Amino acid sequence: MDNTAKLWDVETGQELHTLFGHTAEIVSLNFDTQGERIITGSFDHTVKVWDVRSGRCIHTLAGHHGEISSTQFNYTGELCISGSIDRTCKIWDVASGQNVQTLRGHNDEFWT
Repeated sequence: MDNTAKLWDVETGQELHTLFGHTAEIVSLNFDTQGERIITGSFDHTVKVWDVRSGRCIHTLAGHHGEISSTQFNYTGELCISGSIDRTCKIWDVASGQNVQTLRGHNDEFWT
């Protein structure tokens, strides 16, 4: 694995961007509902927020102590959540990259 994600134009089949920056495999990827941002979650314990148009990393969301297992935007795209095998979920402010809340209470790894 090359630890990247690729963004493709579905009409032309051309590659638009390669998203570089994770140091381990990417296991989760989501678009926001407006199609402007992407989040990727990786076994490197981070989530990255990407700008779709430029392919640039806007924020690296760090704070988990284990591999990321899942990511998702909320409906408005203002927040995202990440789940980790460290048994926590973290809610992040997408604009600032700040951790808003950490949810604890799972007794085992979080994989959904």
